[in-house]
Amino acid sequence: MKRKILMLMVLLTGFSSYLFAQQTISGNIVDKTDNSPLIGVSVYEKGTTNGTVTDFDGNYALSVAGEESVLVYSFVGYETIEKLVGALTVIDVALGVDSESLEEVVVVGYGTQKKSHLTGAISKVVNDDMEQVAVARVDDALVGKISGVSIQATDGGAGTAPTIRIRGTGSISGSSDPLIVVDGIVVDSDYLGNLDMNDVASFEVLKDAASAAIYGSRGANGVIMITSKQGKAGKTKFNYNSYIGFKEAHKSDAYDFSVAETAAAELAATGSISPQTEYKQMIGVDRSWQDVIFDGGTITNHSLSARGGNENTKFSTALNYSHDEGVLLTDDYKKYSLKLKLDTKISDKFSMGVSLTPSFSDRRRFDGSTHDILRQTVWLPVYHDENTIQYVDRNTYPDVQVGDYANQRHFDNYMLNGSEVDISNTSNVNPAAKVKERDYTYKKFKLYGSVYAKYKIISGLNFKTTVGGSFQNTDVRRWQGPLAHRNGADNTQLFESNQNRIHLVNDNFFSYNKRIGDHDISAILGVSVETWDTEFSSMSGTDYAFDYIQNMSAAGTISSADSGEYEERLLSFTSRVNYAYKDKYLASASFRRDGSSRFGSDTKYGDFTAFSVGWRLTEEDFLKDYSFIDNLKLRFSFGVTGNNAIDASTVYEEHYPYLALLETSSAIVNGAAGTGFNALNISNPDLGWEKSVEFNPGIDFMFFNGLLAGSFDYYKRTSDNLILENPVSSTTGFDAALINRGEVENSGIEIELRSRVKITNDLTWTGTLLASKNKNKLNDFAESNGQIQSVDSKRAAEWINMEGLPISSFYGWVVDKDIPLEYLNNPYHPVGAEAQDVYVKDLNGDGIIDDEDKAVLGNPYPELIWSFSNDFSYKNFDFSFMFQGSHGAEVRNMGDQYIFNQFNSRMDYNPATTPDQQFIKAKIFTDDIVQDASYVALRNVNIGYSFGNEVLGRTFIEKARVYVSAQNLLYFTADDYTGFNPESVDNTSPTTYGYQRAGSPVYRTISVGVNLDF
Repeated sequence: MKRKILMLMVLLTGFSSYLFAQQTISGNIVDKTDNSPLIGVSVYEKGTTNGTVTDFDGNYALSVAGEESVLVYSFVGYETIEKLVGALTVIDVALGVDSESLEEVVVVGYGTQKKSHLTGAISKVVNDDMEQVAVARVDDALVGKISGVSIQATDGGAGTAPTIRIRGTGSISGSSDPLIVVDGIVVDSDYLGNLDMNDVASFEVLKDAASAAIYGSRGANGVIMITSKQGKAGKTKFNYNSYIGFKEAHKSDAYDFSVAETAAAELAATGSISPQTEYKQMIGVDRSWQDVIFDGGTITNHSLSARGGNENTKFSTALNYSHDEGVLLTDDYKKYSLKLKLDTKISDKFSMGVSLTPSFSDRRRFDGSTHDILRQTVWLPVYHDENTIQYVDRNTYPDVQVGDYANQRHFDNYMLNGSEVDISNTSNVNPAAKVKERDYTYKKFKLYGSVYAKYKIISGLNFKTTVGGSFQNTDVRRWQGPLAHRNGADNTQLFESNQNRIHLVNDNFFSYNKRIGDHDISAILGVSVETWDTEFSSMSGTDYAFDYIQNMSAAGTISSADSGEYEERLLSFTSRVNYAYKDKYLASASFRRDGSSRFGSDTKYGDFTAFSVGWRLTEEDFLKDYSFIDNLKLRFSFGVTGNNAIDASTVYEEHYPYLALLETSSAIVNGAAGTGFNALNISNPDLGWEKSVEFNPGIDFMFFNGLLAGSFDYYKRTSDNLILENPVSSTTGFDAALINRGEVENSGIEIELRSRVKITNDLTWTGTLLASKNKNKLNDFAESNGQIQSVDSKRAAEWINMEGLPISSFYGWVVDKDIPLEYLNNPYHPVGAEAQDVYVKDLNGDGIIDDEDKAVLGNPYPELIWSFSNDFSYKNFDFSFMFQGSHGAEVRNMGDQYIFNQFNSRMDYNPATTPDQQFIKAKIFTDDIVQDASYVALRNVNIGYSFGNEVLGRTFIEKARVYVSAQNLLYFTADDYTGFNPESVDNTSPTTYGYQRAGSPVYRTISVGVNLDF
């Protein structure tokens, strides 16, 4: 007992000595150049995790162990300094910009490089405040942030991926999607739906071939590189970011009809209203179906992260939950994700790290077509009520009750003023039932991970091996109940599918970085192996007697079943050398050899080379006297990249096009049914890589101490040996076969202008103007040159693919004038309907309208994309906004024919009275539905307030910011555009691009949020 008491006294004495030995250091940290306070400077006690950061006024306070403690002060872009505490209690520090060791670093393929040494076209976006943009995916937040990059919300459903194009579309039968690389590991494009913006530090986009050629076959369409946030030495820092937003759709005025407006027009034109119009008024319903299916919703996000560590080990963890209800009826998207990242330095020579990101998403899709719903008449209620039930035709529908879905046929055969009146124009079920009585869900579990080990062989020479990969399970379920179709239980059906996909990648690289006198040399040499293995199964069941047991075992008939698996392999050898002499003469060269399992033995490997040079004129003596020039650099790059992505009718043709493939089929042998096999394709063992050759001169500049900075680029990229479907003789049993033939050219300019002005000591403005112009041209299309295609055989509007024009061009007759209303059978029924025909121009003047009078009507590619961003900071307030626009593109909006009911027989012209009928053609074959897709949008508006130390005081909260944010607050479209989203384009093919069938709307979001550091 005495021994225990003695030990306790010793411990208490030691603890008391430690308390008395501690001392608190405070101070203020400023910028050495202008004495402005620096916010967020890291201050920590060397060799410990004890640390803090400066507040809004640059102040800090930290308790340290004693007089022998050393404080480390570090801030991105500034020099890192150390101070011995000694007997001091106040330590003020002025940090200067470190233009050498801490110069801005840009992530490039398999490494990093000083921005001043770049010789390629690479744009960097740092995530300063992008987490406050209320979107479900990180790629949606990049709109307008990078010149030369087009990001279109082609599908407005919650959680759906936008279409991303870097410097145009370069492939006809292959993919034009960019490569995605996260923390140096190549990932599937679907990974962007897995990321939490709060965990992203920066984006780098490799736009030119010289920069992207390091990824060989993967870099033909550009590369988006994402760097996640890392822990820092010092005290563990927690961050919580949350917002809630309210979303609503931008609706179309042109698609807003009403019974009242139609009745007024009819009365003004004829002096009376028809019995049909009178009957519609009696029903008492007069509203747009846009108000029903565009029901709006909320979007919420919660992110919690913890980051910290010491000089040897750093960690970062993040937990995220987001919920997006979308703006379409039944649309819903939930995402849960976790990020774990650990980096440790085991010794002076050896370090390693691990990263793990599991996620789960649950999405219910809007299972309907906006064009099909919006064409329904405005007088039709969703459900029957006490008023509408009295108009139901009881002879035909005796069982209809209040609360049931209302169908148009319910209202036929009504006796009005002694006469029977019919007002229906379809036998379809209620449009709301088509959506609500279906359940279309995607459930995805994804697991991404990587582990690396790095060894320092000698000074400047390192070896790094990385093993990464992903596992993804996707469950799809689609149910259609008896109320979703006019045939009732006869059309009930259930579809279920499951897919597992495993992607593995192993990178092994030597890297060398050394500065020898005036010579700066960096090089890499390595080999990479990638594998993809996919297996899938699906099944469909029909003939359900009821809808309260929705599984496959309850199906009356198993209508189809399928399963399969496929694989892909990629082997790569990579090398690159970067060189700088006196930091002013720059050069870079790379070589990559890729071997793909998609090609035969003679064409399996592709070689991709690149080189670039740069000249920093500001380092020359003849510019030293021009003090207003801070930076001036000329650069030129040339590179070759490749593409092995094939878009074919089956996954087997995409992965094994060089083989003669077979598919199972039913066969009759000796009068009995059996299983046989059919040829699936025409094999091509000589099929090889698509290749893109690009050259890119450019200039980077900065003037007047950073007042004006920017860059200018011109590029020309030629993609040849395109993999395309070439027509073949029908005697082969096929219409076409895959070959390497064809050439597409993309050329254009990109401009970036940035300015930062300190207006007063408290007010600062930063502005960014981005603009890019791209021209797409089809140079060679083999035997397919001049081919005319359509998307829908029932509404066979035409596209033409002709050399000298863009890949996809609209084709048809040119409108002359509309047919006057007096020649239509019934211009006031249905409500909002239009004539389906129009007078067209006789372009060759021969008095006959035929194919000789057709012309190219436009194309779907924008001529100019731009954005203008403004950021203001005043004391504790910050305010920013960005306008973004696109001009010159067109869409073929087939939605007009549906929504304006152009195919209704009442809209036909009267052949007995209508003049010049030989000049009349259907609108869908003309430029009547080829519409200007230009727009200008107020993409983002943000206003925030950061609480100072006087409010937070000695609370556990170090930083607190509240903000209000809005996306697409204003959205202006061209006068002749009738839809609700000029960016929305159906997923057809590159040769029929630009097809829109109403699509999904642009949405407006207004959100409030909070960001806390503690």
